[in-house]
Amino acid sequence: MPFIFFPYSDLQIKQYHNAKMIYTSYLETLKSYNLTYRYKILWQKHKDGYELLAKQHLRTGKREYLGRRSVETEKIKADFLQAKVKVKERLKNLKEKMKREEKLNKLEGIARTPKELVTIFRKINELNLDNKLIAIGTNSLYNYEVRSAVFIEQEHLATRDIDLLNRKDKGISFIFNELMSSRHALALLHDIDSSFERSNEAPYRFINADGVWIELINPTSDTVTQASFKDNLFTDVIPLAMTGTQWLENSRLSKATIISENGQCANLTTVHPLEFAIYKNWLSKQEDRDYQKHIRDQQQSKLVTQLMKEYMPNIDIDAELEQMRHFKKEVVLDYIDNILKKDV
Repeated sequence: MPFIFFPYSDLQIKQYHNAKMIYTSYLETLKSYNLTYRYKILWQKHKDGYELLAKQHLRTGKREYLGRRSVETEKIKADFLQAKVKVKERLKNLKEKMKREEKLNKLEGIARTPKELVTIFRKINELNLDNKLIAIGTNSLYNYEVRSAVFIEQEHLATRDIDLLNRKDKGISFIFNELMSSRHALALLHDIDSSFERSNEAPYRFINADGVWIELINPTSDTVTQASFKDNLFTDVIPLAMTGTQWLENSRLSKATIISENGQCANLTTVHPLEFAIYKNWLSKQEDRDYQKHIRDQQQSKLVTQLMKEYMPNIDIDAELEQMRHFKKEVVLDYIDNILKKDV
């Protein structure tokens, strides 16, 4: 039986794009501020009596000297302070606009993603780690449904566990280094919610006071075929050698703005929907897969395939399958025979 999707109304499409536009502007302005203005600028008296213009990092306290006091350095200071005030004012204005959009998102009925997922990805966005920490698993469906401007039936959507993959082929952002003093997973999670604690059952699992699970998949790096960076993010999470993870690591990415139950926005990055469908079909066939998860995996592969056929005309499934190289040929052929060629 085909899955049922509920398309956005014209008003919902309009509201979604308005909210996305404001959130995108906020992230761009925040990035500009973090790259340029997370400093204070001051005069420092030298032991020989003259003054030096210094730029001091707000987190580390490290100073960079720009020259002796002069007409030129006084102008540098004045221009910096004036520009910083403008950027901070712009950020304040955008935050106020986002608050208004959050109310409209709820009013128009497009606020439905679990708030925990949005909170986590909002932090990932602000640290410029969008292409490094990506969602895998059922939460990917929130990305695909907004890409398609439809609602997926609630029964097919995620539970309260969140799986994040640390892609080893992507480097740590400059902004992350600027803002975070630690590269440990628990430090990042505590910056989001101080109640997160490591599970005693699984060293890659973290649970907060509300019972939300986050599993950080820190795969062994030899599965990555693209150019590698030295990756020392989440050194407190034991790397896992999981069969099939290499396909997710080397997959194309899909980014979309999701909207929380409370109206807030975040950009969620996950694997391309076609790769997701192929992977889920393969995963459902693994002998050690729990039966309930096996059924859910197959359903999700069928659901996303139907979604691509009906609402993603820019994806030429047949042509893209011909070019698919990072999956084994037999895995792609099994998806074609058991999912694509059957009525979904």
